[in-house]
Amino acid sequence: MFRPIRAALIAGVAALAAPLSHSELMIAPTRVVLENSDRSAELVLVNKGTEQGAYRISLENRRMRLNGSLEAADEAREGELFADGLVRFSPRRAMLEPGGRQTLRVSARTRGLEPGEYRSHLRVRGAPTRAGRTLTEAASSAGDDISIELIAVRSLTIPVIVRVGELEADVEIETAATAPGDEAGETLFVARLTRTGERSTYGDIQIFVEGRSEPVYYARGIAVYTPNTERDVVLPMPTELAESLKGETVRIAYVSSDPARPGKIAEITTTVN
Repeated sequence: MFRPIRAALIAGVAALAAPLSHSELMIAPTRVVLENSDRSAELVLVNKGTEQGAYRISLENRRMRLNGSLEAADEAREGELFADGLVRFSPRRAMLEPGGRQTLRVSARTRGLEPGEYRSHLRVRGAPTRAGRTLTEAASSAGDDISIELIAVRSLTIPVIVRVGELEADVEIETAATAPGDEAGETLFVARLTRTGERSTYGDIQIFVEGRSEPVYYARGIAVYTPNTERDVVLPMPTELAESLKGETVRIAYVSSDPARPGKIAEITTTVN
């Protein structure tokens, strides 16, 4: 049943999904999946800022929390398969003028690997090149005064997934509800996804009202990574939309945005109380 719930029930899943975006740094595509015979990919890094930028690219291991956020994973836990020992990428550093682009090449070696999904995350960190001035230069420009300049370091992280073998996954939408948020007048959409199988899923949440072909609510880029079997999705919903849905029969769909596996992943139909 799609019903309002108290915000206290979702205290542990308060982090909201946010788009992967920085005004001065862009990378495309925003995820890499290497499987079957496709063992290499190219990405494009773009400096959208107004200053020359220096960028450093690295590979990190992360795990997904129940609320969908990621945390550092120094050691593998049961069921976790990391790709840092399989993935090669270049370059590891880049210097870009405003509007400049750099192609990043990513590949994986999978010979002799056991079937499964291996995942790590490619991280790009960038800052204006003036952030790399030496202390001597800074002191020279400051004269007798002490000068401190704060430089923003931009960072983007995308998943790199390596799949070996024929892997399947099933997802169910166990619960769906609305809840008041922490801010006055804020409403949240809350859903729990449960996953079984050997691979992760990636898709969009769509809400349809009976009799309408277009969704009235849309949230992109919802992943459930292995080995997690559950994920709580907490998203802001316009309060006026939540109010207008009361008494309506709605269809909530989790639809794949993976070009290799298009189609519906999970769906429920319920009434909003």
